[in-house]
Amino acid sequence: MGFPIPGTGSVTEDTAVVGGQLQANGDVNILGISDTGLWTPAVISGAYGSQLVINGNGVWSYTATNSDPAIQALNTGETLQEVFTVTSTRGTTTITITINGLDEPPCFVRGTRISTPQGARPVEDLQVGDEVLTADEGPRKIVWIGSKRVSAGQVPDFEKLQPIRILPDTFGPGIPSRELRVSPMHRISVRGAHAMLLFGEQEVLCAAKMLVNGTTILRGQADEVEYFHILFDEHQVILADGCETESLYPGRVGLSNFDRAAQEEVFGLFPDLRSLPESYGPAARRILKRHEGLVLGQAFTPAGLSDAA
Repeated sequence: MGFPIPGTGSVTEDTAVVGGQLQANGDVNILGISDTGLWTPAVISGAYGSQLVINGNGVWSYTATNSDPAIQALNTGETLQEVFTVTSTRGTTTITITINGLDEPPCFVRGTRISTPQGARPVEDLQVGDEVLTADEGPRKIVWIGSKRVSAGQVPDFEKLQPIRILPDTFGPGIPSRELRVSPMHRISVRGAHAMLLFGEQEVLCAAKMLVNGTTILRGQADEVEYFHILFDEHQVILADGCETESLYPGRVGLSNFDRAAQEEVFGLFPDLRSLPESYGPAARRILKRHEGLVLGQAFTPAGLSDAA
């Protein structure tokens, strides 16, 4: 009795950002007694443009800079932690803050041509019920398609959402057949020697931003971009401008950055996703984690990219 209890809190990248800051609040306690006035007020600096403020009653608030490079480098499932030591008249304890990573959903830029049984069609012309050619199951019908326009003046950290440009023939002749532009976390199918050597797989899905090499795969620059999302009843690999890439993989992660109306549309199609994100089913291919994607990206050279196709 009478000793201070450790506290915890958490924030999530790009979520509930206020004035560019992620925020968490809490109250540490001393076991078995009233702790009013027993804590030492303090302002403690953290590592991510962050700080923890605690008052004499143990009530604390935490803020971190959402645009901090270490936070923005996080992918879903990855975390950072900060541990702050706070003091009371009954001793010290810690407050541990977990910073959770979050991916933006995979998207195609307006103008991307998607392979269908009728030929390649601009993504913006596709509708629910249209068939798209998939790598594993032939023609499959689109069950939902959505779009969102984002601009520098509208979205905080717009730089993070700039499209990745994949130049023609990057992965081999005609792959892609023209410049392909996708969102940074849109996963591209990588086949062949690199995939087998590094991961023991003939084919893996890797986020486009992990493959940037400054020559054939580049970070784009635009004041505004319109992204489109294509959803099937199962995760699929489809052809976009002649390059194999993924459809939307929903769930808590895949839908987290959608507006409420778009989320509700998808929940209407897949009700179990609301409480059980895993219910959508498995990914079409092995999805590389961030550290694996970085290894794959480092293994590629402009000449070597075609060797992996």
